[in-house]
Amino acid sequence: YKLVVVHRLNASENDPTNDGLKTVITKSSMLSFISLSLSMITFIAIMVSVFAPNVHFYFFINCVTCIDIASNVVCIFLTYTPFAVYYQTLCTVCDSRWLRCWMKLTRSNTFSKIESAPSSPSSVRHK
Repeated sequence: YKLVVVHRLNASENDPTNDGLKTVITKSSMLSFISLSLSMITFIAIMVSVFAPNVHFYFFINCVTCIDIASNVVCIFLTYTPFAVYYQTLCTVCDSRWLRCWMKLTRSNTFSKIESAPSSPSSVRHK
């Protein structure tokens, strides 16, 4: 939700000062999504292994866990400026599509109900 608010606050597409912020938000959210998705797949595979104790499945879980750890390391490295060349090489297509998706979301009324709702219980006044 907070990323959508920041995108809306910086919705001016022609302003070159917002390009850096859009780049950082897009890169961070996309890499976080990839990392979280692979971690969830690993978690689901581990939970399934409880019900299917098999040597082959344990090998599969070890492979998935190694891929998850390696992808987390790569995602962390790609967030840093010295690895920007590698990020541009590996993620250019995904980055442009991810940015386009966020721009569509911030222009639409998808989050208007969320913005009108109180953000915390303390913001509701008690009589």
